[in-house]
Amino acid sequence: MKTTNKLLFELQDGVYDSCIEAVTGPGSDSRMRESLEAALHGFEGDFGQMEVSVYGAPFAVPLLGEFTEPQNGAVLSAAIDSELILVICESEDKMVHLYSEAKGLIELDPWGLKRDENEVRSEKGLVRGILSELKQRGYEIGGFNAYILGRAPFDIDEIYVPTLEVLLTRAIYELFNSGELSKYELAEIGQGASNSHYDIPSGIARQLAAEMGGISFADFKRPGIPISSKVAGEALPRDYRIVLTQLYPKAILNERTDIDALGDVARELRQAAGVIGTGVLRDVPNDVVIEHSAAIRDKLGDRALLRSFCYMGEVVRTLEAGSYIITDDVDKFLNTFKLAGNSRFKYLQSYGVANAPTFEDLAIALAVSDELLYDGGASAIMGDGTKGISIAIAGSGRVDDYVKSMQLIFGSGSEDEISDVCCFSSCGLFRLV
Repeated sequence: MKTTNKLLFELQDGVYDSCIEAVTGPGSDSRMRESLEAALHGFEGDFGQMEVSVYGAPFAVPLLGEFTEPQNGAVLSAAIDSELILVICESEDKMVHLYSEAKGLIELDPWGLKRDENEVRSEKGLVRGILSELKQRGYEIGGFNAYILGRAPFDIDEIYVPTLEVLLTRAIYELFNSGELSKYELAEIGQGASNSHYDIPSGIARQLAAEMGGISFADFKRPGIPISSKVAGEALPRDYRIVLTQLYPKAILNERTDIDALGDVARELRQAAGVIGTGVLRDVPNDVVIEHSAAIRDKLGDRALLRSFCYMGEVVRTLEAGSYIITDDVDKFLNTFKLAGNSRFKYLQSYGVANAPTFEDLAIALAVSDELLYDGGASAIMGDGTKGISIAIAGSGRVDDYVKSMQLIFGSGSEDEISDVCCFSSCGLFRLV
């Protein structure tokens, strides 16, 4: 640990240049250095000059396979050039004082770890959940002062929370314990906090993606023993950008989308597996699903069968896409990404607009993207589509025109930018000091 003013001086003097470049890769080191300096200044403004540790972790977005994880599927994710920076030290009063740019100030007693219904879906509840998970595993915990710099694109919790979980978990653990946690235990502690205190069912794919950085792959075929790694490949990160577009404001999301009527994808896949006579679909051949099609339709309805076929294809395409990154076969990767996006849109049936049958923003976004990116990228709905976000992988030369067109169609006259352009990032979870 070093004092904040000493760290600021050393950052400005170039002491950590090689370390930062090793984390971010060439070209992004100046941006990261500015973020680190801003976080240290922010900590000093709230807590004064103290000896601190500094951590960082990127936000990550799912490219393929995210909905398959509960059924032992496979997930391909990408870290983006937007991250959280955490400055932390032990507090003198043994309480938790945490200020985050995205959520503001929270304070809590680290020994009161029971779930509080008033804290569900809040950062305070999440911090309490992380402390609780660490304590239950026999690790030491305590009070701390922390400052967190960074915001997820569109403030999407599904992007923000997994990165916050692994960042805080590692920092709190190392503040009060010796040694280090494995990447899987780090992810599992975050998963436990989400499930127990934040009240959002969570896997561990996004946590692992934030830890590893770059384009990462996780295969959950063997329950409890996932295989995960950073995927080597240079052409796609160098020549392409990720464009996230918010197709309609959060304020009207629930008005136009009947979430309850859309059903839960994971539950229906589990039910379909049960009809076949197995717990998960991962090891079920396509012909077996076809053999049980009539029974699935009879007991669960047509949507469960459609989702089962989508699952089967998504796992195969995720495995293929990872291999195309390794071989730098961009054309095959983009085609696979597009096929997966089309399959999710058609067969998951989770983007519905039961209360607004003329509301087809997601369909329009895919159609427009096909026209604008026909030979220079591909697009899909992000996740299951319920957040109203499209995700495109666009050639760097197509990005400006693509963003302008999306703004023209979906901006509704608003001056607010609705697209967030991100670079692929090699940055993973790291500790500066």
